[in-house]
Amino acid sequence: MKRFHLAAILMLAPLQFAAAEPTTEPVWMMVRHDVADMAAWREVFDGGLAIRQDAGELQFEVLTMSTFPNSVIGIFEWTSEEATLAFVNDPLVRGAMNSAGVISEPIITLHENDPRYWITSDEPEAVSGDIASSN
Repeated sequence: MKRFHLAAILMLAPLQFAAAEPTTEPVWMMVRHDVADMAAWREVFDGGLAIRQDAGELQFEVLTMSTFPNSVIGIFEWTSEEATLAFVNDPLVRGAMNSAGVISEPIITLHENDPRYWITSDEPEAVSGDIASSN
């Protein structure tokens, strides 16, 4: 699992990993952040579907928690790590997130497998409360 903060990616420099070159295999990305207004955020998020798909998104699911209704966890499958990194490094993404009302620093992790099947209790914010899917 590769973990990084979106703010570091979008405001400082393109994300680079010291290890190997980005893979060309499908990759999963999990994003967690808080929003000021869920309905306003969802409108902007849904409006960006074609842009995300053109950039390489294959599928997504949005999770919310009843105990933290303005906390969002997005799980995305992308065509490749390269496509994922290109998208999150795009300056337009930061602008879209700002206009959508994201109020916390997003935390992004990349995974080789679908993270919905292995979220564990060592990430309490990801499992506390009732989790509802809204894809």
